[in-house]
Amino acid sequence: MTLSIETATTDTGVVTVELAGEVDYATAPQIRETITNALEAGGATAIRVDVAKVTVLDSTGIGTIVVAYRIAREMGVVLAVVNPNRFITRLFTVVGAEELLEEPTETFSGKERSAAG
Repeated sequence: MTLSIETATTDTGVVTVELAGEVDYATAPQIRETITNALEAGGATAIRVDVAKVTVLDSTGIGTIVVAYRIAREMGVVLAVVNPNRFITRLFTVVGAEELLEEPTETFSGKERSAAG
């Protein structure tokens, strides 16, 4: 159960949290700590959780990101999941957390989105 987390912050306060590896019950606390630190540091205008390199995503990982989304929103910071593959897009859609995805992908666009809803 390995996870690598890289963070970068732009001059405009956009924090990118790049996840690589397994996002599950064992690694979720690392994600929570990273996002908490970004929020507590102040100055963050947005947090982009990049999941392009995620190989495993379980319910604990999704839950951690959903809670971070809600906390960030309460603090006036936009949090979005970016670069999801089709599987991750489907997971977020099935659990009702599609609003966290920065932009819809072809997986659930148009006719498929209507049928899924």
